[in-house]
Amino acid sequence: MTIDRRTFLTGASGATVTATLGAASVTFGLGSPAAAQGMAQTYMAPSRLTLFQGFILAAEARGYFTDEGLDITVQPGTGTAIAVQQVTAGATAFGLAGPSTTCPPIANQGAPLVSIGQIGYRNFWEIASLPDKPLTHPSEFQGKTIGIASVGGAIDKHLDLMSMAEGLDPSNVNKVVTGLGPSGYAFLERGEVDGFFVFYESKTALLEQGVELHYIAADDFAPLPSDALITSTDFAEDPANEEVIVKFLRACRRGVEAMQDPANYEDIIGYLATYNPIEGAEVEKGKKILDALKFYMTPPEGVAQMAFSEADWARAIELLEVSGAIETPGTPPERFYTNRFISQV
Repeated sequence: MTIDRRTFLTGASGATVTATLGAASVTFGLGSPAAAQGMAQTYMAPSRLTLFQGFILAAEARGYFTDEGLDITVQPGTGTAIAVQQVTAGATAFGLAGPSTTCPPIANQGAPLVSIGQIGYRNFWEIASLPDKPLTHPSEFQGKTIGIASVGGAIDKHLDLMSMAEGLDPSNVNKVVTGLGPSGYAFLERGEVDGFFVFYESKTALLEQGVELHYIAADDFAPLPSDALITSTDFAEDPANEEVIVKFLRACRRGVEAMQDPANYEDIIGYLATYNPIEGAEVEKGKKILDALKFYMTPPEGVAQMAFSEADWARAIELLEVSGAIETPGTPPERFYTNRFISQV
């Protein structure tokens, strides 16, 4: 995300600044509320709705939002960058994004954004390799070729971080775009890559196909918390919205609890089918995915569900500074995330 510091617009609502995130531009207010006050708000997903967002689906379908007096519209997204833009601009009150997406624009351009509730505590990315030629440490990536989802994306950056965290030069690792699905296995079979990135869905698909591979988690070397619920600082700092945010988080936490109970798996998958009919029809696969998600969504010892781990975020911020993603070190942690609201749940 970049901000054109020369582009300031003055209107009835006060100063605004135009920012770009990816290829798109968005204008956000510096002094006006980020979204309309009240109990009717919108949550924008970072992509199509998936089982990782089963907590939102459960909160909607089971009436947890209604129990809190909220009217939440769930809107599928077209990418994390777009969801972040919409939250930043005040077009939607809530979104979902990880620190690798939110921290750099906050630190570098002062983007009016803050994380308010942790959903995933471990990053999803893993590197798959052949069992007889396993990659077990970033030092083994040197001079090898790794399949990534896209050039310059979150996975590309995380691969670099894995090397840098071990004091290694990431430029010595060759990269090939293989996508994030099981298609990477074809590259591995042909010998075009020595390993490729997967996440919980593609790993589950490979296991269902009977493909046995060796896996190492990116988080074992470059730990970055996964996605968190986000809102704009304007919305968070308006006292009139305090109750709305706490109610929203309370309903979401009930949703997290529901999606982690195996007795509810078929219901959660059914809720997904409303938004994502193809994945919602794969019931048995969906059950395996929900089982796998528990690992990523379980907080560290001593941390309440959906609260932020200060230690994990401190490591993540340090990694982002070392990598150069955060160009301006020294931003206080509370600017990136806050436990103020979840502590009231």
